Amino acid sequence: MIHDVTNRPDVPPRPGRPRDGRLDDAIVRATLELLDERGFTGLTLAAVAERAGTTTPAIYRRWSSKSELVLAAVFRTEGDDVVANTGDLATDVRTMVRWSLAKFGQPAGRAALAGLLAEPVGDVGARSDQLALVWRRTGERLADAVDQHEVRAGVDTRLLMTLLSGPALMAAAVFGATADDEVWVDQIAAAVLMGVQST
Repeated sequence: MIHDVTNRPDVPPRPGRPRDGRLDDAIVRATLELLDERGFTGLTLAAVAERAGTTTPAIYRRWSSKSELVLAAVFRTEGDDVVANTGDLATDVRTMVRWSLAKFGQPAGRAALAGLLAEPVGDVGARSDQLALVWRRTGERLADAVDQHEVRAGVDTRLLMTLLSGPALMAAAVFGATADDEVWVDQIAAAVLMGVQST
């Protein structure tokens, strides 16, 4: 389970003066509001700065690009149950799917994905410390499941991570926020586990 990953010892601090958390929150709120209103292509850092009551340079001191800001705003993990390790794989997979549906199902999440997918292919994890940590922790949990024979030997954990997030992304893209419920969580988790669990 991940809570407030920005304060974890395994996430190296960025150089420079400590950031003002209140301004960070204002920028994130402005980004989410503008994504809802204008979509990814209509979002500008100047508009975010104006709504947040700050300047574009202040945003660039925190995030290197619009894509990085959007990733941080939409897929932030503070306070969320993202990757659990309860010892029960089915429960932990449902936690991972639930987080994906919650993020992808919201209007801001769908707008962010539409814009980010239209950009040149790159390492998304490199543009988001939090997503990189989620990706790594998810991989560690699934690798542990392979070691504990909860998942069949030889299953590629990278493929398994894709199988967890892909259906959630598509469900949210087609059905929107209505896909963010426990029925979808259970169905996606069951379908994934059916194909990879040890017998």
